[in-house]
Amino acid sequence: MPLAAANQSQLIRSSQKDEYYRSTLRNNANEAFQTLAGSKRWLHWRREIELLSDLAYHALTTLSGYQTLGEEYANIVQVDPTKRQVPSPARRGLFVLSHAFLPYFLDKVLVCLENELEGGRESRSGAVRRPTVSGLWSLEATLRTWVRWAVGLLSEPQRRACLPAVFVIQHGLALLRRLHVALFYINGAFYHMSKRAAGISYLRVVGLSSHDGVIRSSYKMLGLVSLLQLLITVCLQLNAVRQRQSAQQEWKVNRSISPQHTQSSSPRAARCILCLEERRHSTSTPCGHLFCWECITEWCNTKAECPLCREKFQPHRLVFLRNSS
Repeated sequence: MPLAAANQSQLIRSSQKDEYYRSTLRNNANEAFQTLAGSKRWLHWRREIELLSDLAYHALTTLSGYQTLGEEYANIVQVDPTKRQVPSPARRGLFVLSHAFLPYFLDKVLVCLENELEGGRESRSGAVRRPTVSGLWSLEATLRTWVRWAVGLLSEPQRRACLPAVFVIQHGLALLRRLHVALFYINGAFYHMSKRAAGISYLRVVGLSSHDGVIRSSYKMLGLVSLLQLLITVCLQLNAVRQRQSAQQEWKVNRSISPQHTQSSSPRAARCILCLEERRHSTSTPCGHLFCWECITEWCNTKAECPLCREKFQPHRLVFLRNSS
């Protein structure tokens, strides 16, 4: 019986089944470690335990040359780009590293870089930095040391430019994953970016199904809808960035308007809860809370919500109250 390329539904079922067994293995490993070492050490090492669980699952299946439980369930087999033989050990090892270790490593690097840039800004403004967890050697502690050394080489303008770049990279990776899934729905080749990087595709053991064309056509339609949704999301995010930039430009203009209003004649002038100083250029959120214009616009750069009641809103809905103390 000739082999045929696996369709989208088989690859998704296989991935879901693998994710189920990986989650079960992670949960059992977490429970065992928490019972033996205690909750405090488990909280510090839980990400590493999940990483080791994923590596163990793939080592016992893919690296050993066997089908995963999901692949066995969907009755599909891995093949290299030639479609004639199973992937080599080097190709399988590249897939495991890029699928399990690379996301963990990137997340650690970006989080350490974000914390160091924000922590450096807080220390320069007089805030007290939170103490880090001490203990045995960990990859996070080593990365934090390297990142602190690298950030120390940057000038103040470069540090201010790097923090938004970290947010852009984090959101860009999420958008890239969504784009890759949409392309998978259309062409049905690679469900994970790690398999695309390693060149690993799938063949199904059974012959060509009469419903295969219908399945691929329906997933192509889903892929086109996903691309449209992704395009709308990108446009909304770019519009939000433009609105934040417009708000910052408006602040630069309004900060010089009516300077006499920055000094209130009342001895009990209202204070801004963000800077804890007398409120200047009062600005109202849609929920009715008042802050300094500069304080609330800086807050909205990272969180588009009210600092008091946590109501979500877009920065363009801020209302600058002229001639108001």
